[in-house]
Amino acid sequence: MLYISVPLGKLVRRVSRLRGGGSALPGLVVEKIDPGFMQRTLTTLPHGVAVVSGTNGKTTTTKMVVELLESQGLKVFTNRTGSNFTRGVAAALLGEVDWRGRLSADVAVLELDEAHATHFVNRVPPRYSLLLNVLRDQLDRFGEIDNTAQLLQHIADKTTGTVVLNREDPRVARIAETLTGQDVQYFGLDDSLLSTFPNDDDMRAAPGSPASAALPHKPAADVVLRKVGPDTADFEYDGATVTTAMKLRGVYNIFNAAAALTLARSICGGGAATADHATLLTALSQVEPAFGRGESLTVDGQPWTWCWSRTPAVSGWD
Repeated sequence: MLYISVPLGKLVRRVSRLRGGGSALPGLVVEKIDPGFMQRTLTTLPHGVAVVSGTNGKTTTTKMVVELLESQGLKVFTNRTGSNFTRGVAAALLGEVDWRGRLSADVAVLELDEAHATHFVNRVPPRYSLLLNVLRDQLDRFGEIDNTAQLLQHIADKTTGTVVLNREDPRVARIAETLTGQDVQYFGLDDSLLSTFPNDDDMRAAPGSPASAALPHKPAADVVLRKVGPDTADFEYDGATVTTAMKLRGVYNIFNAAAALTLARSICGGGAATADHATLLTALSQVEPAFGRGESLTVDGQPWTWCWSRTPAVSGWD
């Protein structure tokens, strides 16, 4: 089946593009005829697979991680179109593998929808996972947000190496309590910024309710966002605070930059001996918004910024 699935998938991909069709159709075809395609292709990568998931911020955070790793000389495979279902990953693979199904990459960094990620990790256990947040704007898709947290829990359970968690989101941070064997790292906020970046309980729950209770002991974070300026951000890691320029807009994108730094440092090995931190910060300062997120346009002489958000009250998530 290997000798048929890749050429056929590439043919469907080419025809679909000529007809202006969706980016995921070739992946759907190859999934049907060759269910082992993704596992066979991705498990050969030297640095394995990293999955990025959560309610909001996946697209831009994945883009940041990819550009940070590329600044370290790694060749990264990712689902750049933003199609974050398993068939979208398969379709993206068809565009990168050769006719024999071989992928030339060091690591895969994949944005995955919470529910579809659970199916993906059953087939391809990731070496790394980054879990961003759980917010109530997904009630129309997954039901109560505790269900969404359980989906993220499954991703963490299937991760074979490092799980990166949002220290400031109690439902995400508590995932660490049930993990066995995985290395757990956190990204977090300076206390002075907590009111600027409320989690779902801060926004929705009544004061003193059980759901709004914080973790009894706040764990140390690998990367902490200390300060946000008009065009800069301060991050603390390895005992020092550094300031970098930021092209990204939307304060939550800046918080997710701490998440991207944490994951990239983990993949590169963490310490100064294995990562060029000056290059990491330079790459972070140059990240542009993902397609359709935070793009600036001029309409009738007026500047407009397009901010994709499933939550009307919050801009800059993705």
